[in-house]
Amino acid sequence: MHPSQTEFRLATNVELMTNEEISEVYRHRWQIEVLWKFLKMHLKLDKLISKSVNGVTIQIYMVLIAYLILQLIEIPEFYGHQLLDKLRYLQLELSRRCSIVHWSYDLLPETLVGAS
Repeated sequence: MHPSQTEFRLATNVELMTNEEISEVYRHRWQIEVLWKFLKMHLKLDKLISKSVNGVTIQIYMVLIAYLILQLIEIPEFYGHQLLDKLRYLQLELSRRCSIVHWSYDLLPETLVGAS
């Protein structure tokens, strides 16, 4: 064995697969574990709101889309550069610009002062 290689020994009762196939299955399974760790630690996907496959799939897509948006958005340097800084900035901007009062003006323009 080459010094840079590591030997792994796996105990299994699977008899229909070769050693290489079993090791490949474990490699894929480990990649799934790494993905879940990322989703739980960095995207706070530690609680599933659904138990159905469709619900879990939608929730994963939602956090991935939110993560990508936060990665792409640029905010003023004053607020910082971390994902949490960007999220707080978005929350601040949304609360300042998207209030019920503003929505009511858009939906019911006759409520504007001075409207005829």
